[in-house]
Amino acid sequence: MVAPMSQPVEPRNPFYVLLLIAGIAFTVTVLALAVIPQLEKRWLDEGALPPASPLSAALREHGLTWVLWEVGAIIVFGLASMGLDRVRRLRSERAAATIPASGAPPAQSAPTTPE
Repeated sequence: MVAPMSQPVEPRNPFYVLLLIAGIAFTVTVLALAVIPQLEKRWLDEGALPPASPLSAALREHGLTWVLWEVGAIIVFGLASMGLDRVRRLRSERAAATIPASGAPPAQSAPTTPE
């Protein structure tokens, strides 16, 4: 049995991978910004000093900057992926409109005159 002919497979959009990475980084950073101060507060409420952590110090100092950069990356990669998808779709539509399916030249319609 012969498999039916299928459409050629489009290459993957590389911006989707970058968008996924930026989204995961954003999620992890925001969760860390929300959870780590709560854990430190719990340590202080129990009367103990929280352990010194370079991660919590870095989040206090640079956390909001990281979040802003990640939001910017999400916006840029999202727009780039949508733009690439649009360009590919327009190219495929243009190719489908100019190449007839039968391989014969396109039939030209007779000009009509208004009555």
